[in-house]
Amino acid sequence: MAPNPIDLQYNFPLLPGQDKLWADHLRSSIAAEADLGLPALRTSFRAGDEDLRSIAATWLHQPADRLTLTCGGHHGCFAALLAAALPSKRVAVEAFTYTGFLSQCSMLGIETLPCAMDAQGLLPDALHALCQREHDLGRPISALFTMPTLHNPVGSVASLERRQAIVAVARHFNLLLLEDDAYGFLHNAPPPIYAILAPERAFYIRGLSKNFAPAVRTGFLIAPDLYVAAAATAVKQTSTGVSRVHARAACALIADGTMDATIAAKRLAGASLSAAALALLADFPIQHGTNAWHLWITLPTGLTSQAAESLAEQLGVLVSGSHWFTSPNSPPQPPSVRLGLGGETDPARALEGVRIFASLLHEHQ
Repeated sequence: MAPNPIDLQYNFPLLPGQDKLWADHLRSSIAAEADLGLPALRTSFRAGDEDLRSIAATWLHQPADRLTLTCGGHHGCFAALLAAALPSKRVAVEAFTYTGFLSQCSMLGIETLPCAMDAQGLLPDALHALCQREHDLGRPISALFTMPTLHNPVGSVASLERRQAIVAVARHFNLLLLEDDAYGFLHNAPPPIYAILAPERAFYIRGLSKNFAPAVRTGFLIAPDLYVAAAATAVKQTSTGVSRVHARAACALIADGTMDATIAAKRLAGASLSAAALALLADFPIQHGTNAWHLWITLPTGLTSQAAESLAEQLGVLVSGSHWFTSPNSPPQPPSVRLGLGGETDPARALEGVRIFASLLHEHQ
């Protein structure tokens, strides 16, 4: 590997000044916790977190009594799997999906079954056919994990009509819905759409790692009424609660408008950076979402995702091949690569990486 490679693997954006904003809110949170005295040293679920949950719920336009604090979106996914009692069961996923979720399912003995996609993401007819086939074989699917807004890695966005059709399939086959909204903040879609369309069966997972920064270590899990207690128990048993200092600082970012201002800035920066990257890659088929910080590139014929990843690394650029995101048992998919535009804090350096990768693709056309 070349020294100091250009990182195009990470797609969470960091903007200048966020470090100071976080430090200021963190200091204020420590002071506020200190004012609480000894109770502040207890676990979050023993010391009371009603004020923090209320702030988060208002921001998400959801009832606070359905919201549980988590240690981020990744933790929220894991807690949702446990709360829904999905270990050793079967879950439908998109043909390409979040690699961290696939790893969680593997650890918990959950079988994932891939579902075909198009430009809007998950295909309702394909989900219906998959559920019907498995039902007829006596091995029903219990849930669907989906990323309907700015899907990771392909960047697709499902229309309201598409989501309504997926809800209809879920109700027909009694599926639980797990919606991971890691990147929806970059898009203008309403936040927890499935939690609004199907509150009786939808889990909504929202981490703040991409909204603000991974160091925030805070997220929110909205659960159906029947699973609220189980969600709280899952968080308790997997992390003994959350960091009150981090959660208070994160909710302060929301309450004083800093979070929304940062999101607005990330949308503008994402639109500008992705437009520049797309110009460099104009000769190649690409999927991407509005304001997104990742691009999904179909590779030239004969170039595998593993080979593209290795060749790019030799040139000093780190990228993520589609093999990392491919669901087990998925039919062969066109080899692709995800370029993340958030791994470098200097936009010029990120674009230099895109230029180098574009040159690599030209050599293999």
